[in-house]
Amino acid sequence: MRVTAGWGRGATAGLILCLFIMGVGGASAAETETKVDPHALGCILPLSGRHAAYGDRALDAVLLAAGVFSAKETPIRILIEDSQSEPAVAEAAVGKLARAGAACILGPLGSQEALEAAKEAQRLKIPILLLTQREGITAIGDYVFRNFLTAAMQVRTVVRYAQAELGLRRFAVLYPDDPYGREMARLFREEVLRNGGEIGKEKSYRTDQTDFGEEIRALGGTAPVSPGEDVITEAPPKAVPDFEALFIPDSHIRVAMIVPQLAYYDLTGIRFLGTSGWDSPELLKINPKHLQGAVFVNGFFANSFRPEVNEFLEEFYTAYGREPDTMEALVFDAAGMAVKLLLQNPGGGREGLRGSLAQMKDYPGVTGKTAFPASRDAEKDLFVLTVKDGRIIQIK
Repeated sequence: MRVTAGWGRGATAGLILCLFIMGVGGASAAETETKVDPHALGCILPLSGRHAAYGDRALDAVLLAAGVFSAKETPIRILIEDSQSEPAVAEAAVGKLARAGAACILGPLGSQEALEAAKEAQRLKIPILLLTQREGITAIGDYVFRNFLTAAMQVRTVVRYAQAELGLRRFAVLYPDDPYGREMARLFREEVLRNGGEIGKEKSYRTDQTDFGEEIRALGGTAPVSPGEDVITEAPPKAVPDFEALFIPDSHIRVAMIVPQLAYYDLTGIRFLGTSGWDSPELLKINPKHLQGAVFVNGFFANSFRPEVNEFLEEFYTAYGREPDTMEALVFDAAGMAVKLLLQNPGGGREGLRGSLAQMKDYPGVTGKTAFPASRDAEKDLFVLTVKDGRIIQIK
């Protein structure tokens, strides 16, 4: 195996060693356990290939969390493997990092890459903290953890807020007919029913649609009078929906097309609920009065009133000259958790580190307090957001 050493990008002093590891070959659990460096954090990121842009940004977050820009010296070593955006390469990277002495592994990002890496990490009994939305992945085994913003996490938060804080009980769903939309609709339905609510109408739409009139009328909207039609002496009855809130799990781009059409078809007086895809200034380019009071969630919110978020924004901007996004914030927290445990658990080995991760409670991250329950799937206090007076603000 050949190891190339280099300093973290942007570092002004050699305070943290980053190793880019190259080599091939498998390893058994017994072979790797004898070479563990208690301060070595392995990272598998797509630094080349189709997802390289995400990998580069994730690495920025890892280095900041590990203290590369700090004046304080640290024993932490970062061992970096490029997954090349390929599942087989990600799987092989686990073995390389294990042989290089990593006490635990952070990454990969992609769904299939994470699956293959998780299976290999479980086989080698090296703790791995995944950065993927793939549902059910921690069921692979007790060495597999996940810290990321998932569909289930978002749905759980928005439903509980709608029911507990807003007192809503009757819901409808308008969702894109693609795997993401169908999964979100299923999770929403199950969460609402689990908490004693009611699901009324559910309508899907094609992902290439721009006219949603048919779906809106099916939800209870009324067709407006078109120019050139005969004059009527009595206005059509106002639509009275049989639900209090409408869940639309889609991007801000499509939501900005749908919401004005709901008003056009007189489907008003309902609360809109959404997901992290809504959180964009572009959402407000439509008439913001249509979205007043809408509720959606995200794993990170740059305009948060939480002090740890403001501190993170300052550190990140000082280091890289730009604001972090949600993915970078999640990676920053995952790396921060790993670094904290590596510093607190010298000599504990991989098994000790696995146990410490499993017992993690209320980690004060920039993506909310984080804990690992028995499922080893991170539980977080997500940011609950709303639209008020033409602005997106945090309400919880």
